[in-house]
Amino acid sequence: MSLTVAPGAITGFIGVNGAGKSTTLRCVLGLLRPDAGDIRLFGRPADAAGRRRVGFLPEERGLFPRERARDVIAFHARLKGVARREALARADRLLERIGLGGRQSARIESLSKGNAQRVQILCALAHQPDLLILDEPLSGLDPIAQGEVLSLFAEYRATGGSILFSTHSMAAAESLCDQVVVLAGGRTVFEGPVAEAGGQAPHGAVVVTADEAGLLAAAAAVGGTASPLAAGEGQARIGEAGRWRVVLPREVTHPALMRALAEHGVAIFAFEPIKPDLEGAFWALAGGPPARAEPAGARRAA
Repeated sequence: MSLTVAPGAITGFIGVNGAGKSTTLRCVLGLLRPDAGDIRLFGRPADAAGRRRVGFLPEERGLFPRERARDVIAFHARLKGVARREALARADRLLERIGLGGRQSARIESLSKGNAQRVQILCALAHQPDLLILDEPLSGLDPIAQGEVLSLFAEYRATGGSILFSTHSMAAAESLCDQVVVLAGGRTVFEGPVAEAGGQAPHGAVVVTADEAGLLAAAAAVGGTASPLAAGEGQARIGEAGRWRVVLPREVTHPALMRALAEHGVAIFAFEPIKPDLEGAFWALAGGPPARAEPAGARRAA
């Protein structure tokens, strides 16, 4: 796999669980040694000096519960060479920025899960890194907290900082990122602007029905394929009904699929066209579930 993070850009790093995102980030940071290939930071082979210019938020949260918010942020800044007085001043400014200005002395264990996570994000920012690597930074944050954190990242980017942003939130990636890298099975399957990724979305619809045989026959009748949504793609079943992704040839319209469903007597509970956006493209790029076998004589979309 390969990826490039441009200076001053925010790059989304997305893939299903187990695709290799966290492993890749750990290799970049020197926590794991890659079997082959090379890693370059700031135009030169990655070394300790280059990694001091990187801020990292791991997927696993690990602040000591008894530490005070101000002290733990300053501690992480000092690890990267910031003088003690300046480290404490930065901690105060950052806590004030995210609305925790009155909680400098609060112990981590007394903070809510979301606030504790925000403190850990500040730990990654405290030494003013040139590159910020974030592994699932929005996990556990409510929508308001997510908005505040995304705003903080946008401010950081405006100062010239670069971000490599691993996330499962397609909406966050689409709104924040300049480009995305999609990883599947340890390989890069897409790298480019967010808008171009959206163009990879399949043409079709998500259909909710309890009539599997009828759906497969209707999809085949218009040259499409159908597969059940997999775990992680939202609610897979609604009572006895299942949620299916129907992929159509580009020339086949959604009304044509609806007519075919009606002609085959398929009772549908919901019909949602697949949007040509990042979320619509993600499962196709990331290698979603294999298509179900169609009835004999069915045509497969090109």
